[in-house]
Amino acid sequence: MGQSQADAALELITSAAHSGEWVCLKNIHLMTAWLPSLEKELRALDLHDDFRLWLTTEAHPRFPGILAESCLKVTYEAPQGVKKNMLRTYTAWGPDLVPSAPLHARALFALAWFHAVVQERRTFVPQGWAKFYEFSDADLRVSMDILGQLFRAGPARVPWEFVHGLYEGAIYGGHVDNLHDLHVIGSYLREFFNPAVLEQGSQPLSLSFHIPSSASYKVQLLAVLPPSPHLALLPASGQVIFLYHSTIFLSLLVDFSHVLDN
Repeated sequence: MGQSQADAALELITSAAHSGEWVCLKNIHLMTAWLPSLEKELRALDLHDDFRLWLTTEAHPRFPGILAESCLKVTYEAPQGVKKNMLRTYTAWGPDLVPSAPLHARALFALAWFHAVVQERRTFVPQGWAKFYEFSDADLRVSMDILGQLFRAGPARVPWEFVHGLYEGAIYGGHVDNLHDLHVIGSYLREFFNPAVLEQGSQPLSLSFHIPSSASYKVQLLAVLPPSPHLALLPASGQVIFLYHSTIFLSLLVDFSHVLDN
């Protein structure tokens, strides 16, 4: 969804509501001002029993509560831990999407790692990031496409500074509104997408392993990676802080359930 698509969406919904078809509206967090109108239109329609309306959205403070309460909700979240995040990425990519060219394969591994790190740091707010940022699979997909275009062009030298600029200035950095967090993203990019690491085989981030250059290593490599706090460049104390806040949250839930019981 975006600008000037509201009327077309309502026409499609009206037609599908009468015929019993399904409609999916994507990224409706981009049009929160229009959602109350959508809710009124849905209430006024005579809905076919087979009609279904799917809505996809990111978390947004202005999303209408009444509309949210009337929906069945499914949440899609990144798995806990850098290793699990990377494993899910490679599972989603599949062997056909991982290239045979060694440099391209190493660049994709660096991308999967970088994406997992920026998502994992959200677990440790405000130590990891100043706030929760919506780094999504769409960012990963676009970043992967950019690398693919660069390698298909076949330059003598991959312009890693160009990659840094796009990822920091638009794709991932576009979510960030804190200057310190933006500097952190830039530092990560210079570490991950580094000619010494990707082209010359240096060990990244002073860790005791090399980024592999083939697609056949997935299970073996993820088994020997260091613990997630180190992969995310966070001190081990960050996990302690996370567990402390989790304990407080669970205690509040227990207290709240007792209030409801009484």
